[in-house]
Amino acid sequence: MNDPIEYAEQRGRFGSFGGRYVPEPLWTPFEAVAQAYRDAMDDEDYHRREGRWRQSRLGRPTPLTHLGALSSEIGGAQLWAKREDLLDGGTFCITSALTQALIAERMEKSRLLGESATGDFGVALGSVGAALGLDVTVFMRRAAIEQERLNAARMRRLGVELVAVDAAGRGRSQAMAEALRSYSISWDETFYATSSLASPAPYPQMVGRALSVIGEECKEQLRDENIEVEYAIAPVGSGSFAAGLFEALLDDEGPQIIGAQAGGGPETTRNSASLVRGRPGVYLGTHSLVLQDDEGQILAAHAEAPGLVMPVAGPQHARWLQEGRVHYVMVDDADALQAQRRLARTEGIFASRETGYGLAYALKLAPTLRSDQHILVGISGTGIRGLGQDDEETDEGGIA
Repeated sequence: MNDPIEYAEQRGRFGSFGGRYVPEPLWTPFEAVAQAYRDAMDDEDYHRREGRWRQSRLGRPTPLTHLGALSSEIGGAQLWAKREDLLDGGTFCITSALTQALIAERMEKSRLLGESATGDFGVALGSVGAALGLDVTVFMRRAAIEQERLNAARMRRLGVELVAVDAAGRGRSQAMAEALRSYSISWDETFYATSSLASPAPYPQMVGRALSVIGEECKEQLRDENIEVEYAIAPVGSGSFAAGLFEALLDDEGPQIIGAQAGGGPETTRNSASLVRGRPGVYLGTHSLVLQDDEGQILAAHAEAPGLVMPVAGPQHARWLQEGRVHYVMVDDADALQAQRRLARTEGIFASRETGYGLAYALKLAPTLRSDQHILVGISGTGIRGLGQDDEETDEGGIA
């Protein structure tokens, strides 16, 4: 391998970020996963099989949709959406779950073990596990299981063993810690699969590469439409979805790329904007940018979208920020919820709450551009599962 950057990434580094900071009992199993992944990347039969599964079972490629009604309503630039909400299972998560399950099968493991914040990744893991004949165990916060009853029911119907984790706060951090503890004593027959880009090596490489198909499809679709976008925008928590969309668009001639993070709002100083407010540190087994106080204690993250509640982002994003290749912004929770609802009412698309953060920034940006310019927004998944959890709305569509 002659490219030093590619070599560093395969060994778990993205510039000064990344790496594998784990207890000794996890080092050997993670290195075995890394070797299996490297071997798979050199195997054309693996790539062909993965491609067939993506097309025939997942529903790839997902469409690129012109949001014509919304563009006309707000004026300015034309809005385009990459529609991961139309995948099997309703989110981008199944694309990453498939790759990890195929590596597990390659390693002759009998069980997939993972964590989930909202249940989306758990459903995805359960789906591919059932199709491949693998048992699946998913760790999830007890409060999240109660809140995400639809996804919990879907997981159980798929045969997933759902393990409740008693922990305060929101997000996937505590569930991830419990899953890793279980993995450390069962790795001989178990494969650990993660929903997060902020994980020890080789998972940022593996997840990022699996999801890069999103951006690759999008780039080809934009070419087919004869469109050059001025901006590409996606929500960022740990950053898996955004990394998948951004990777193929990071050319010198490409668009300005923007990652939208949860910035809280006037009612709270708490946020999930690790790439805006964070500092370098090690958390969840990787070196990246982390929300922390002056003593280095991890701060609790906050977002109205559970999938964005992370105090750390994946190392790819930390490197892109350091190099000035991606601009990261904070978006108020209220603006994100309004954008999500506006998309439903104007275009009939029930997008995830996470999507609302990127869309809200696009809705503010579009009127400053010409009508012959274009903005790409990533829709990470469907918002149907969260409809029953929405706050009460006024007749004007505001938050009561």
